[in-house]
Amino acid sequence: MLPRFKKSLSLILVSLAVSEAYATQVVERADQAHVQVPISARETNRLAIEGRRIASVVPSVKGALSGQKDEALGAFYFTLANDSHSHGTVTLFVSDEKGVTYKLLLVPRPIAGEEIIIRPPEEKERQAPVARTDETGRALSYQRRIKDLMLIMADESLANSIQPVVVNKEVPLWKEGRLVLLSKYPEGELVGEKYRLTNVSQANMLLVEQELYRRGVRAVAIDRHTLAQGDSTDIFIVRERRGDE
Repeated sequence: MLPRFKKSLSLILVSLAVSEAYATQVVERADQAHVQVPISARETNRLAIEGRRIASVVPSVKGALSGQKDEALGAFYFTLANDSHSHGTVTLFVSDEKGVTYKLLLVPRPIAGEEIIIRPPEEKERQAPVARTDETGRALSYQRRIKDLMLIMADESLANSIQPVVVNKEVPLWKEGRLVLLSKYPEGELVGEKYRLTNVSQANMLLVEQELYRRGVRAVAIDRHTLAQGDSTDIFIVRERRGDE
């Protein structure tokens, strides 16, 4: 599991995208890598770029979308052209007025219409915040700490001072899935959580990281994104530590 997890982790860490699930989706760094975005399979969705206007929208599959541009606001309203595109994914190439191109991987879901806000890259490169220093005094960025915590949860042999806390508690999520919180990994102001999700329905289950974001969550990684009936996958979440922990 670990090699596949490491391969997908780099994309996950550059797409810390959504502050709360089932709300407006704020997508970051889509100019650097494909970012998965759940959309409504049947209702109208809205796409916009923060502080900029959309210049063009091109789906990877011709005719996959039916849409209309809001010229006044520079936004784009769209739906799937037909039901044949509601199974699988559609890559969307979005360009803004400054010539930056963003890559979205649209994942149709049976949900209400979504609002997707793309956050453009900053004009000046942001300086990474310093979270702490390691034994050699080298500064470790906040993002690096999140990545390290993810890797430790995937392979406990990498843990040094972090002691996992066994939980084994079932967490209500969807009626189609059984979610169990296996363990927690406290690390400073962050907490890692390792879950196991089992598909208890009779249909295949398609998972995307954005569906598991909530307030305080900083990263989500899913080992297997498609589960047949009875299949399970590990899910790794890094969130901010609450005051009562």
